Amino acid sequence: MLTDTLKSDYRNEIVPGVTFTDLPGAPILTLAMDTPPSWIVRPESSPYDLDNLVLGSNSEPVNIHFNLNQLLIEGHAREANNAPPRGLQLQLTDKDHQAISDTQVMANLGYFQFKAAPGVYQLAIRPGRGREVYELESVGAQGWDSQGVNITGTIVALTSFEGATILPRFERQPGMEMANVLMEAAPVGASYAGSVMSK
Repeated sequence: MLTDTLKSDYRNEIVPGVTFTDLPGAPILTLAMDTPPSWIVRPESSPYDLDNLVLGSNSEPVNIHFNLNQLLIEGHAREANNAPPRGLQLQLTDKDHQAISDTQVMANLGYFQFKAAPGVYQLAIRPGRGREVYELESVGAQGWDSQGVNITGTIVALTSFEGATILPRFERQPGMEMANVLMEAAPVGASYAGSVMSK
């Protein structure tokens, strides 16, 4: 039973149907799931604000159903010089080459994450500026020293409830050694002219 001095109540159950009883009605409570970091868990439906749950004098049970919606595939991307390809847009595609999840590489250690269901996917650079500047050298499913895509292909497998971590490597296309993936290339033959206004 909770008292006024107890700030939290915790239940750890494997089977569905966790029940909390004798909770105080006056304080504002928060109901949340404590899950592995790779889980994306959301309430299926709720008429309540679960961050500001006030039981009050309500004698009816509050029933909330949570769903495990997706898992995370995350990792750190790098170029040959170990710099992160900041701003590079990536995607996961299914067997029909349809994009099912996309993300962008962050400047902070080249971090990225995909949200996906268990399955086998292909890692690719999203169409656009990123493909002009980079090509995928290795998916990195076996760590920093993973073999190249010419040997392993571009497969990413999500087969565990622990999620998946990959460490892909990218190399720049010829002539793009100094290109910024966040800036669109100027059209071929484009010129920029200015004019001076005089009074």
